[in-house]
Amino acid sequence: MRQVHFLGGKIVAFDSVEELIRAARNGRSQKEFADLLEVDQSMVSKYERGKASPPISVINRCMRLVHTAEGESAPSAEQLAERVRVTLADPELGPVRSALSRLVDAVASENAQARSSGAAPQ
Repeated sequence: MRQVHFLGGKIVAFDSVEELIRAARNGRSQKEFADLLEVDQSMVSKYERGKASPPISVINRCMRLVHTAEGESAPSAEQLAERVRVTLADPELGPVRSALSRLVDAVASENAQARSSGAAPQ
């Protein structure tokens, strides 16, 4: 399934989680990237080859790395909401809005679970 992401004002599409992982690694060694993700280097290799499915926390971290250039701060919730409102206003993008809604629900659920367990939200 093709995953669509916004990067620097452009739409970037990934056909797989493996592509997202490789894009987030962005030239780093697997060891360096593993340290950044707080996983073993062997797991990065497995994620990239599709031999293991990364947990949502790793996917979230990779999405942040892909979407936030070094030194660039994340947009505020209001800025993001406005970009979504403008970008997804086209009636033909209903399926994208539905997918985004499910993604937001999943992130909210994970953050609520993390808070209730005393862990920091990812």
